[in-house]
Amino acid sequence: MIRFKKILVPTDFSKNAEGAFTAAQKIADVFGGKVDFLHVVPTIKYLNESIKKIGVPLDMNKDIYPKIFEESEQMLKDAMDSYLKDENRGEHKVIIDRKPSETISKYASSHDYDLIVMGAKGKHETSMMRGSTTEKVIRKSKVPVFSVEGDFDQKNIKNIVIPTDASPLSFTAFPMGVALADTFKADLTLFHVVELYGNSTAIVAPKPNQGELNSIYENLIERLNNFLDDRGIELIHIQRSGVVFEDTVTISDGDNSRSVQLHTKIVRGISAHYEIENYVGDEADLLIMATHGHSGLAHLILGSTAEKVAQYVDKPIITVRPDKKLFED
Repeated sequence: MIRFKKILVPTDFSKNAEGAFTAAQKIADVFGGKVDFLHVVPTIKYLNESIKKIGVPLDMNKDIYPKIFEESEQMLKDAMDSYLKDENRGEHKVIIDRKPSETISKYASSHDYDLIVMGAKGKHETSMMRGSTTEKVIRKSKVPVFSVEGDFDQKNIKNIVIPTDASPLSFTAFPMGVALADTFKADLTLFHVVELYGNSTAIVAPKPNQGELNSIYENLIERLNNFLDDRGIELIHIQRSGVVFEDTVTISDGDNSRSVQLHTKIVRGISAHYEIENYVGDEADLLIMATHGHSGLAHLILGSTAEKVAQYVDKPIITVRPDKKLFED
């Protein structure tokens, strides 16, 4: 099963970013992992060049950045001392680079982190729920990204929602959803939208005595089980209940087994992101979604549905990038 043993918290020291500190500690409370802090100081290329042109006796690299570096390191250390328990406190790192989002994504991947925890917004707030840096990290990161605004309390997680278009790429989020539902003692909901003016990969011809939504539901569960089999995920299996839209996820752990209640919700709507936003806003406590859906790179969900959902939903969100092999397949 999924474990978060190594957690990275990027921060710009804004008030909004502090929500990630407590969220990371609460996740570490559950999984017992180490939490590292990272701050990226963006280089001010044009200011540096302007100072040189006008002949001001000031060197950014010698006079400015070392001071910023020193102050940032102290701020990171103070934040870790204030928000993290001794047993979960890891390392802190300051990096000076031109593009913070790319630096965060590459650093997390190259240092084998299990999860990035970020505030939904940073210093530069917008009307969107996810700020530009967080949004770009979600786009680029190979490591799952947990973006949270305000206080996060795992005890309040009762329903975890996973949007899916029935493609293997979108099912990438399912194992993590099961792991967290099992950990938080929550229910799991598969959410699928049949777009009125679009194509659904789950649409099939209705069987006798079975309506369209029932047929789509059966098709979804069959594809999900096939995904788990194809990926060799033997610890997780969908146990059919005989009740439409209601099933159980069985988790095998050695000689023990546990179960998570699985609901399937299928709705018709003009746009997937609009229906997901509405449902998640009313029913979800945590949203977990893959960054890509059907047709892979040719039809990015992140370029449309997932990106819009991540921007506007005011609930904690975990985004998971599908494995490279799934794109090839």
